[in-house]
Amino acid sequence: MQVHSTSPMVVVANRLPFCLGTDPDTGKLIRKQCAGGLVTAVAPVVVETQGLWVGWSGLHTEDENVEIPEADPNDQSPTAGLKSSQVLPVTMPKKVFSDYYNGCCNATFWPLFHSMPDRATFQADKWEAYREVNREFARLTVEAVKRLRESHPDSVPLVWLHDYHMMLAANTIREKCDELNMPIKMAFFLHIPFPSWDIMRLFPWDDELLQGVLGCDSIGFHIDDYCLNFIDCCQRRLGCRVDRQQMLVEHNSRTISINPLPISIPYERFVQLAEKAPKVVKNNPQEQLLLGVDRLDYTKGLVHRIRAFETLLEKHPELKEKVTFLQVAVPSRTDVKEYQELKEELDQLIGKINGQFSTPNWSPIRYIYGCVSQDQLAAFYRDSSVAVVTPPRSPSRSTV
Repeated sequence: MQVHSTSPMVVVANRLPFCLGTDPDTGKLIRKQCAGGLVTAVAPVVVETQGLWVGWSGLHTEDENVEIPEADPNDQSPTAGLKSSQVLPVTMPKKVFSDYYNGCCNATFWPLFHSMPDRATFQADKWEAYREVNREFARLTVEAVKRLRESHPDSVPLVWLHDYHMMLAANTIREKCDELNMPIKMAFFLHIPFPSWDIMRLFPWDDELLQGVLGCDSIGFHIDDYCLNFIDCCQRRLGCRVDRQQMLVEHNSRTISINPLPISIPYERFVQLAEKAPKVVKNNPQEQLLLGVDRLDYTKGLVHRIRAFETLLEKHPELKEKVTFLQVAVPSRTDVKEYQELKEELDQLIGKINGQFSTPNWSPIRYIYGCVSQDQLAAFYRDSSVAVVTPPRSPSRSTV
């Protein structure tokens, strides 16, 4: 994804574009690079436009107040040019933040938006925490707009809200900026699927959520189907006038554009990495590699794909020592019981299959639980024959 802006930009995301850690030698806070496409694509634009970033610091109000450190002089990451003065850190009480993040975002929106409603929980107190945290993000976003209006009085700032963590902030931001006579433009982008109406209607506060997102001027999703799902929900639940051809929704005398914005990878960078990456990935030139690279999450279908590979070996014994499955599983939400159980199930299944089919010179599954470098990842991509992507559900628009 290539992002360009001629106006100063306020990015509003759940996390800051870097992680905060402690220097083991000095005990002081330092920045650490965080992985993720959002940071890679957007942080340079915030730097270029002299914009601001609003996000959670990783600290709670119970923690001591600390200043955000400047970047290390040797830092080469996309956030290296982002000064501490360009960051507005959000701090919240630990209980409130946990209810918002774990109780609502991860326990409700994550499974629901991936069309797995049986895994979703709906709790009023968690939804109220979500409201409260969004109000705090909105308050700091208005402060960010004030700053940009002072430094760029002739420009109209662009406020860009990101992902399912920020679906209620837009209207609060708009109302406050209107009161202060500060014109802004607002956009929202959802980094996960948006489900069809038959799934979305299960959420008890779906009308409030839809109206929250519609507070923006432009709304982006990955693909056309997610855009049409959203438009359908707005028409059915809120009674909005819609134009599916032009992808427009009319709400509160405003017309909001809905846009498919598929995110790609930096192709040229991976070509360069692949040329320099380690050469030894396969055991021999004839070996065929099947590759899976995923966070350890139930939406990825990891157990299903491993069992499918087991079936392949059972039905086609001639593939022994000719085909290998390479699975990289990046740890995710390791403090959540459901994810701990998933890891245990996957560990046991892979051990069983390797124990059953391995030979002295070959194991059918090579399993990496952890992060790998981009150099190593590029080598895996280069030398693999098949990329395995197996979500149990792939949301698409319902037929109207």
